[in-house]
Amino acid sequence: MSEKTSIGIILSGATTREASCQLLEEAESGEIFEGMLVLIHLQNKKPVLARISGIIPYNAFYTEGDPWSEARRKNLPIPENIARQYEICKLELLIELGGYEVKYPPRPGDYVSRIDPKKHVKDIFGISPTDPKYVWYGSLIGYENCPIPLDVEKIPMHMAIFGTTGSGKSFDTGVLIEKLLNIPLNETTRLSFPMLIIDANGDYLDYITHIQKNKELQKVGWIKRFIFPENFIKGNIDNKDKEHIFQIKIDLDALSKRELAETIIMFYKGTTEGAELQLSGIVTLFDFMEEIRSYSSRHDLFVNNYQDLIHTLFDDQQIPNNIIAYQTKCAMQRSFEKFREIDVQHRLLSNKNHSLLTNEKFIDLITKEGGIAIIDFSEEGATGIDIAIKQLVMTYLATILFNQFAKFKITKKERYLLFLIEEAQNFVPDSSYPVGSSLAKNKLSIIATQGRKFGLSLCLISQRPSFVNRIVLSMCNTFFIHRLSPEDVNYVKSVTGGLPSTFSNKLTSLPQGELIVSGQMNKVPFPLLIKIKKSDRTVIHTAGSTNVVERLGALRKGEE
Repeated sequence: MSEKTSIGIILSGATTREASCQLLEEAESGEIFEGMLVLIHLQNKKPVLARISGIIPYNAFYTEGDPWSEARRKNLPIPENIARQYEICKLELLIELGGYEVKYPPRPGDYVSRIDPKKHVKDIFGISPTDPKYVWYGSLIGYENCPIPLDVEKIPMHMAIFGTTGSGKSFDTGVLIEKLLNIPLNETTRLSFPMLIIDANGDYLDYITHIQKNKELQKVGWIKRFIFPENFIKGNIDNKDKEHIFQIKIDLDALSKRELAETIIMFYKGTTEGAELQLSGIVTLFDFMEEIRSYSSRHDLFVNNYQDLIHTLFDDQQIPNNIIAYQTKCAMQRSFEKFREIDVQHRLLSNKNHSLLTNEKFIDLITKEGGIAIIDFSEEGATGIDIAIKQLVMTYLATILFNQFAKFKITKKERYLLFLIEEAQNFVPDSSYPVGSSLAKNKLSIIATQGRKFGLSLCLISQRPSFVNRIVLSMCNTFFIHRLSPEDVNYVKSVTGGLPSTFSNKLTSLPQGELIVSGQMNKVPFPLLIKIKKSDRTVIHTAGSTNVVERLGALRKGEE
């Protein structure tokens, strides 16, 4: 390191984790800031990278109970120029340069100097901005245009994004999505990470509009939007939109007999506990319809041959009551009637061929071509759809994703996909969260625990992380943390494995667009505080934007 402009000197009492330094006079009075990166130059050892965690000014004439108390009380002038005064910086020791753990504490008298992260990227992160397989995100707080690298290879380890309303969470997630659409493979080639996005509030629909106007983001993949059938039929969709918009449909034949039985019971009761007789009865009925009645499609049974299914169920000549008890048959029929509402009311089963989601090649295409599928659960794409129906769709998606990725693994096809879920507490809820059902929870839990082995990754996004299942969150290894509600702070500190006090103390007051990045995608083994600027995002974010004053003025003038 050639840069050794000293700003301070290490004092006694340093450890391998923290130290104190006294600033030199020329570095006092505002040149140094909390969060600033500095170097500690150890004798005969590699320099240590440290972060300023606190600044404490001291003046001997301004201490409690000192001889100048009465003078201050009477507001008399105090001869400050002769007072003993200095500034102390508390330092958090991060790493030895080169990425090594700090194994020896600084000695009293060691010098502290500035370091410019923009000039010493490789010294800090171990890579250069031109290195492939990394995306550069945001900018370190206190430094202009100093992004941090995110390791794309660590995406399969799952991630989570937290932040209250207005914290910039959705905007910043959009920036991350754009980065993952332009992953450098080498100097000339860019790749797109395949994504399936559950869009709860229409935060990512701007990407559809953007791509209609220009093909900038399509150079490395494609993007498609899926809405519920009623919205598709009644939505007055323009012809120019039809190449991007498709119907949400479910293919029951994509589920095994047991998976379909569990889905039906979960949709009816909210749980499979105490329902083993019904579950085994449904599987037995499906076996009979296939082997004896030659019905090869369970999907067709519920759409076109439902009356034959019920007739067979209650026909003692075909399925005697000693095989399935009459009371169990009645319970099965009630669950079937409830389940068929998804088609009678929402058309999720009829004409399944109208949707790419029921195409067995869909997952193969999205993973091979680097596409983005946006499942629109917003009011615009899911008008009148309650949480139970959305959970059912999530269960279906999670099931077909896991099953297909398991096949990829068996056949030695290495594929990757990021399953990004907004409002995650609605689909993998903690027991304390008052959601009516947790239909999708079991399947998403399986992806959380096993999906990483197959290349299937979760990104859980929530305003209230303490309402997300702790076991599922414990599987996430990268965290993007925006401003939090006070009730969530301790929970987040727990699931992330702890944060420095200088960061955790900021969690309830982080300004919009500022966030903490922690975990395996972060190239350094310590959390970083960064800021996302409006200019970091290519696609304009219109969701949640307002025009209150001008609109009120127009209404006052009688303009609609």
